[in-house]
Amino acid sequence: MHMNRTFLAIIFSLAAGFAAGAWTTVATPPSGSQGDSRHTAGAFDAAAPLEDRIAALEQAVSGERDARLVLEEQLHGLYAELERIDSPEMNELMRTLAETSQAREQARVQQAGRRDRGARMQDRKDMRVGQLVAGGFTEDRARQILEFEDETRMTALQAEYEARRNGETFNRWDWASDYQASLREQLGDADFEKYLTAQGGQASVTVREVIGASPANRAGLRPGDQILSYDGKRVFGMNDLKSMAFSGDPGEDVIVDIERNGQRMQLVLPRGPLGITGSGGGMGVRSPFGG
Repeated sequence: MHMNRTFLAIIFSLAAGFAAGAWTTVATPPSGSQGDSRHTAGAFDAAAPLEDRIAALEQAVSGERDARLVLEEQLHGLYAELERIDSPEMNELMRTLAETSQAREQARVQQAGRRDRGARMQDRKDMRVGQLVAGGFTEDRARQILEFEDETRMTALQAEYEARRNGETFNRWDWASDYQASLREQLGDADFEKYLTAQGGQASVTVREVIGASPANRAGLRPGDQILSYDGKRVFGMNDLKSMAFSGDPGEDVIVDIERNGQRMQLVLPRGPLGITGSGGGMGVRSPFGG
């Protein structure tokens, strides 16, 4: 309503201006006009004959009345338009249009978000391919590795699903180890090492702590050493090392290849627990378990 009052005030101001303009227009003929010189002279010449001045005044009043009638007709039309704008039907229509516009904008934003998520997922896959190619694989081989990753992850998910349905215990750590073992078997040791290092993973075991009075301590292992192989077999993580150390004949001598400060060297340890803590075997990829 406040807006309508303001609007009406503007209209009345314009109407007054139009009326004044109409009077002036009638009383003052355009430049170069060839109108009745007798009446025109009476409008401005106080010394003109009375008859001429009365005729000029009548002409001006008639023109002002015609202009006022036109303005009144236009004002009535504006009043009707304002009433239509302020009607409940028009308000409901405007509300519906606003809601529709808002819903369309929300749908557009959601659709753009879905496209962005899809693009990000594709970008991530392309990034993984690029990492593997930079690590020494061909693009076709890189895509084969990613396909095998997906197959192995789905196998892990299916195994977890079946275990839960049957009320069985499911150990994710064991399956994660199996997941890595499956990839290693599929790729072979040389390509598996490239696979790990290409993605920021670690392709050896880093010794973090050597327990006193342990076989490792007696053999000369030190924190920071990198264990590369055990009994001639490549070591990529602590699970590998433990599995190899606990197999075979207990106490037999085993050659362990290590790297210390950039220098390769060999140590001899008895098969069995080494007495160290360490890290390694990180694949630099996401867990095999998802939704």
